[in-house]
Amino acid sequence: MAKEIDEFEDEEMDESAKAFFDDEELAESEQPEVRDYSERRVLIWEDDDVHRNACLEVLSDLLVGATIKAVKTEEEALEQIENEDWDTFVVDFYTEGVSSSDFIKSVNNYPGSILVAINMGPLTLPDERDPAKTELLRRLFDMERPNTQLHG
Repeated sequence: MAKEIDEFEDEEMDESAKAFFDDEELAESEQPEVRDYSERRVLIWEDDDVHRNACLEVLSDLLVGATIKAVKTEEEALEQIENEDWDTFVVDFYTEGVSSSDFIKSVNNYPGSILVAINMGPLTLPDERDPAKTELLRRLFDMERPNTQLHG
């Protein structure tokens, strides 16, 4: 037979429940991990102006200190690869022709870099400030930068 709620006493809380609540309080008091993205160089290629600007805004907010550039055309993106050193490239594979583009072929042969493919359509800054979403997105960019020179 179940106890009435009025009869419940705090002393009856078992040790596992106490540990759960203690861990929850500890997690709330922890400070978020400080990350240094000042060495990161991120190039975004997105032809849609709204999606490109939203992605730039979200990543600038998320990767504080990183150098981030967003370009509209594949030609601009290829020019950036030729003229600058980048460690991360961001594209939207839902955009027609991106996955088979010369840009993606170049990125795949770019030493020491990562390619991050995200759906930029629903990307908005208020949503990305949600800690659960922020952490998932941030993990795509958390990598050790290679110690090798990217271009000779």
